[in-house]
Amino acid sequence: MKTQIVLSGVGGQGLISTGEIIGQAASIYENGYATLAAAYGSETRGTFTKSDVIVSDEPISYPNVNTPDVILCLAQVAYNRYADRCAEHTLVFYDTELVTPAAQGKGVFIGYPFKQMGIEMGNMAVANTIALGAILKRTGMLKRDSVVEAISAYFAAKPKVIGINIQALDAGLALE
Repeated sequence: MKTQIVLSGVGGQGLISTGEIIGQAASIYENGYATLAAAYGSETRGTFTKSDVIVSDEPISYPNVNTPDVILCLAQVAYNRYADRCAEHTLVFYDTELVTPAAQGKGVFIGYPFKQMGIEMGNMAVANTIALGAILKRTGMLKRDSVVEAISAYFAAKPKVIGINIQALDAGLALE
């Protein structure tokens, strides 16, 4: 099975690190295949950012996402950029407080207040990890334990960040 994912928003929302965690979970901890292509503005924070991630159980011959199976939009500018790339089957995850989807938009819309949930957890920066949990629950593309291992490895130099990110992942997995 191959899943094409676009993680989009603005700089500072952790979308590139989320893409790296997905890729590590798939390739290292589940012995699958993954590619990551990222783009971001030179200013780092506040400019458009995206990660294209492909996860597959077979080798990947082309690293760019053609028709996304999943799109995460954590900013209106991100949604506006990708709205026309959605197919009927595309799962469009979005932050309900930051993004207003088009009334006639294609795809299956799944909205939660990711940023607000992060604030309530004590760290706004984990909105991306909450969203990752919601994506995993809906798609089943990776096992929770693989993602926890990838989070732990990715943030090994920042042990205090590991716990809050695992809590955030579980909060996303618990969403209905």
